[in-house]
Amino acid sequence: MSVLSSIRQRIAKPVKRFTRKARLARSLSPFLPVVTCVDVGASYYPHVKWALFLQSPQTRWLAVEPNEANIGYVEAWPYPSQVSKCTTGLSSKGGRQTLYVTNVDSGSSLLEPVIPASMARRMRNLDYFFPLRKQDIDTLTLADVLAGSPADAPVFVKLDTQGTELSILSGARALLESHRIVGIELEATLQAQPVMQGAGKFWEACQYLENLGFELLHVKPIYGPSRFGINPPRGLTFLNECDSVFAVRQDVAAGLSVECRIGLLAFYLSYQLFEEALCVLQEDAPVKAFLAARGCSVEPLAALIRGMA
Repeated sequence: MSVLSSIRQRIAKPVKRFTRKARLARSLSPFLPVVTCVDVGASYYPHVKWALFLQSPQTRWLAVEPNEANIGYVEAWPYPSQVSKCTTGLSSKGGRQTLYVTNVDSGSSLLEPVIPASMARRMRNLDYFFPLRKQDIDTLTLADVLAGSPADAPVFVKLDTQGTELSILSGARALLESHRIVGIELEATLQAQPVMQGAGKFWEACQYLENLGFELLHVKPIYGPSRFGINPPRGLTFLNECDSVFAVRQDVAAGLSVECRIGLLAFYLSYQLFEEALCVLQEDAPVKAFLAARGCSVEPLAALIRGMA
């Protein structure tokens, strides 16, 4: 490393502390209530988009990943949140299941990958999936995983399980109906004929969650890779999947605990939904009182968020 590079790194580290995101974490995270964050499909690194929860000592963070080698980072956890891990896969009903282990293990799923005719010419890197091997594994339900967490704490769930996301949520209907789960990020296929056989489609997830009092807050479409190996392609390729974010509707949240509404405030901020967050912070008197009682400077926090909007 050159002397100039070394100097730049030493300068960059303290500067990073003064970014708006860092200031936001210092202004809100220490004052959050107890929440539970479940990161399902937690390979390689935690879900850093939820930095406000990671930086809170009141957060119970659960990393769920059946490939234990991929969550070694839990052993050197650098965040104030309290982390634990679950190395058992999730399914809708639990019990013994067949895991289809792909050539690149991050593509492994309880669903078998089969290339339909409609996708054949689009699929370039088949060695991502194949050769394939089957492995019998034990699975739990989402309710099983949450059994030991605080019963009155709001729950946020991130799901990235290669097609079984909606199935896992379908098996947790009681948690969704009772609005114990208040925020969800999930990956969903946009393919007409999904490669992962039986994968839950995005429109199905919307329909299911909206019927349970949730609303769609954000969607990020993800296009497939170029079949000609151009990276990035100059035009659009086929729609492959999307990351989508849902939360309980605000009229539903109004009837929940103040802890749930403060959790939603941090959830909105995680996705840069600054106006949604400001509405909560400025118009919800119990939220303001709760945060102020914990030592949060509410008006400077609101001004910081307003400046980020």
